[in-house]
Amino acid sequence: MTLRQVLDVLWKRKWTIVAVIAIALVTAVAYLQLRTVSYQSAGIVRLNSAVTQAALAGEIGGISVELDADVVTSAAVLDPAAASLGDTSDELASAVLVEATSDERLVRITVSAQGPTPDVAQSRVQAVLVSYQAYVDAQMASALTSLQDRQQDAIAEVRNIQAQLEAAPGDPIANVNLATELSKMTSATGAIEVLTNAGTSNTTVVAGPYPGELTVPTPLVILSLALLTGLVIGVAIVLIRDQFDDRLRGEDEVEALTGVRSIGELSWDRKLGRLDPPLPVAHNERTDLSERLRTLRSNLAVSLPARGAAFVVTSVEPGDGKSFVSANLALAWARGGKKVVLVGGDLRRPNLDRYFGDAADGEGLSDILEEHEDGADLAVGSVESRLNSTRYRRLTILPSGAEPAEPADLFATPILGSLILQLRTLADIVIIDSPPAIGITDAALLAAHTDGAIVLASANRTDRGRLVETIDALRAAGTEVIGVVVNRSRRKLPKSYASYYLADEKDVSRTPSLSPVPSMAVAVSRSEMDDDEAPLRRGRVGTGVMADDGQFDEDFPDESFDDFDEFDDDDDLAAEESSTGDAPEHVDTESDLSEPDDRGDSAAPSRDTRNPRVRE
Repeated sequence: MTLRQVLDVLWKRKWTIVAVIAIALVTAVAYLQLRTVSYQSAGIVRLNSAVTQAALAGEIGGISVELDADVVTSAAVLDPAAASLGDTSDELASAVLVEATSDERLVRITVSAQGPTPDVAQSRVQAVLVSYQAYVDAQMASALTSLQDRQQDAIAEVRNIQAQLEAAPGDPIANVNLATELSKMTSATGAIEVLTNAGTSNTTVVAGPYPGELTVPTPLVILSLALLTGLVIGVAIVLIRDQFDDRLRGEDEVEALTGVRSIGELSWDRKLGRLDPPLPVAHNERTDLSERLRTLRSNLAVSLPARGAAFVVTSVEPGDGKSFVSANLALAWARGGKKVVLVGGDLRRPNLDRYFGDAADGEGLSDILEEHEDGADLAVGSVESRLNSTRYRRLTILPSGAEPAEPADLFATPILGSLILQLRTLADIVIIDSPPAIGITDAALLAAHTDGAIVLASANRTDRGRLVETIDALRAAGTEVIGVVVNRSRRKLPKSYASYYLADEKDVSRTPSLSPVPSMAVAVSRSEMDDDEAPLRRGRVGTGVMADDGQFDEDFPDESFDDFDEFDDDDDLAAEESSTGDAPEHVDTESDLSEPDDRGDSAAPSRDTRNPRVRE
């Protein structure tokens, strides 16, 4: 995955990342509210040389003393300190930590203590240091007193033994006792000299306690870590999810996956929900979606014959928008000057009446195929007679007809090829709206008699594996796959493009390029719809009229239109409503018409009582 692809994924899933960051920050704030804040202070006391020797040896001059670091946390030190603070000994003991360091001459003891406030932590250290100093002084004073007593006892004993030796100089026992007592006296005298020469202070505070510092990170640090952690976790979740997400993301992936080129990417347009019918190419308003549909038309024109071209529009699965694309492509080609026949090839769930109303109902494809199931030749004109005219110039429709018991069997009849061949002779472009290709053979059977098929897939919905499976199934049936069209793309044009060729709604008329023709129960033949004889739409604009191709004719005389009295009022009213761009009140503006659902959920019921059909 390239850096550009990574950035695209992160941008598409930015709200997931934001949500994870928000959760991390909320957790951090909750922790800040619940945590116990404590402060820590410390102080260092140094022992003099005599006390250091006594602490290391555990005695001085034969007198036992307890001066090591562990005594700091003993009751002898903590009880007086706790009493001075008003704390309990256990509370103080749990807050005090002691660490001793020593070299060859001196011992340093570091006393640290925690507290709920900086002052409490400082006062606890101070109290422990004072109590320890007092304890050391007491221990050394007691040791000095004991040594002095021992010295005096040894001196007195020496004098007694010396008196005995004067009376009995050769007494060996007296000589031994004298040596022992002299040793005791010398040892005590030496220890006393050490204590007296060590100085007046047994301990020195070399670093006094300071106001306590926080033992936990500051709120700023915690919030910063939460932000960073949320960002990292959010990015990781998005990237991992993307790696396991097998949905098609855009047209850039199509060729690498299937070996078939992408011939178009259609954008998702929320405003399309206000159109009824959903035919953006029928309006003069230029939008991103309408421009992309026209671009798709141009891309297809390169791959198709200039005259008598025919292709099938299918999809990976229902709801990919095949009927929407079929209807708009047909109208786009018609507006471009081509004679177009749109065939309702989806006999299972026909949906073209959603776009063209009654013109998409009536006898049609299934009726022709059923009439020739016995292998009878297709009569000239039997197809043309079932073509229904639409309100748009140069566009006719062959309805799907009555729903057969098994559409696949009907499409397998030999007459299908002759039917499509006759349609080719009647139009420049034949577009066949077929069922989804995966799991259904209808699309392949229809495409076998055409120039190929285009496959609709939905961005961020179609599974990549299903797209590949669909293409492989069509190829296995001998179908030429012209290309893949990616629908529902959320990729937007740069803002500079919108200002260049996409018109602002306030400046561009929404007048549809409607071209009403006489309402007839039977389709108008192509000879009656010659380009030069196509009628103009009723309605005046200034001194001219809006022609059926959507262009304004300034030179058309401002006169009555008596020649068009044959138009019924309903058609005129519909044309006028369309020209104003007003959407009927019943249109659901929340419906996703830029993503038409070919499953027939919103299809209007059939209006042809001769061919009742089941619609879901």
